[in-house]
Amino acid sequence: MSDNLDTLIQGAFTEFDAAERSSYLPAPGAPAVRHKVAFRRRVRLTAFSVAGALLIAVPIAAYATSPRGNNSPPNAIGSASPAEPASPTPSLAPSSAPASSAPASSADVRNATLDLPAFPGVEDGCKAKGTRKFVNGTTTPAEGVKLVIGELAPIMADLDGVPGDEELTTIRCQNDGSLNVTQLLALKVASDGALTPLGYVVNSADTPNVAATFSREAITVDNGVVRLAVYGPYQTNGWPPCDRQVRGYAFRNGAFRQVNGPTTFQKPSKNFHEVDFRNTGLLMGRGNPDGSGQVYCVPMVNGAGEADLYNNGDANKGTTHYTIRIGAVSFVNASDGEATFAILTLRSPSGEMSQTLQSFQQDGDYPLGWEVLRSGVNGVTRIEKAEVSGGIVQVTVTTTSGKQVWSYRPSATNQSWQRVSS
Repeated sequence: MSDNLDTLIQGAFTEFDAAERSSYLPAPGAPAVRHKVAFRRRVRLTAFSVAGALLIAVPIAAYATSPRGNNSPPNAIGSASPAEPASPTPSLAPSSAPASSAPASSADVRNATLDLPAFPGVEDGCKAKGTRKFVNGTTTPAEGVKLVIGELAPIMADLDGVPGDEELTTIRCQNDGSLNVTQLLALKVASDGALTPLGYVVNSADTPNVAATFSREAITVDNGVVRLAVYGPYQTNGWPPCDRQVRGYAFRNGAFRQVNGPTTFQKPSKNFHEVDFRNTGLLMGRGNPDGSGQVYCVPMVNGAGEADLYNNGDANKGTTHYTIRIGAVSFVNASDGEATFAILTLRSPSGEMSQTLQSFQQDGDYPLGWEVLRSGVNGVTRIEKAEVSGGIVQVTVTTTSGKQVWSYRPSATNQSWQRVSS
């Protein structure tokens, strides 16, 4: 059984590698998924109610807090269908290499005074509009509000068609109402290096701000079009959005507008029987040794996805990039409803494999997985299979003591299953 599983897993990943090399995108990295939220707890935004931030890992805590939220529509953003495509519609991956770093003659954006425009969709909570002096990358325009600039090393590129490169970097708004929205800010660079805001880049007809991968590897500029991976509007429920797209933005008629890529985000059905788990965004739970954990956005394409996972659950220890495959999705009647579960198989760049049994819940816009058990923990070296027997889920595992069958009483709403036998 063990040898057969090894063969099946290796064959599956060989097949995935072939497809991956030809068509699959890099998945969200650590910047995209930094929501920290408590078990069974939702942090709501104040007043305006404003998703994952990219890795798009989103820590769940005891799984702790830093959620995102929805934004109201902007005042001026263009038509529902992007006009004036500046270049052919891209595939799901940015096509050109990132632009070079800012020249030494440019002013340091982290220590500059800027006349900022209103923050798209969330100005009431960000108070960005006006003359703002940044010191070491931050400014406090109002009590309980902080703007953070320059977390993305500046990218230089011609964005407005006028001779001379503009500077592109991030600006993030955080406040005591749990708002934490990041935008791309374009700045004109004068001959003396002085910086003047040209505008916020990420403005689509369906949302003025999106959770995205704000990294040099994920952002490209080609013929004035800024492309990056985006995942959806910021959410109010603490969980990240997980519909990975690549959208392009360009400076047109005095403002940045979306010029290519998808124009709407898709959300799966609330009825899991109607959801194609092999081709949708999943939120994979991952427990940590200290009892906390993360939720990672894993966009699935033909049963395979990718995500950057914090090493040992610690954001300060870097990440490891994993390819992830989902097995058969099963359903079982539980005392509190119908439980949905599947085994996910992860492979690291070194070829090391592990499994996690996930119980999916309807919480937010995307299937939310909670980790029932994982190989490498509590003596489990492999999860062979999980089968339904009446109202019990029997999980066959390989442990340091040999193969065993563990029985669980599942729950459709609770975050953990009750183990009833070994």
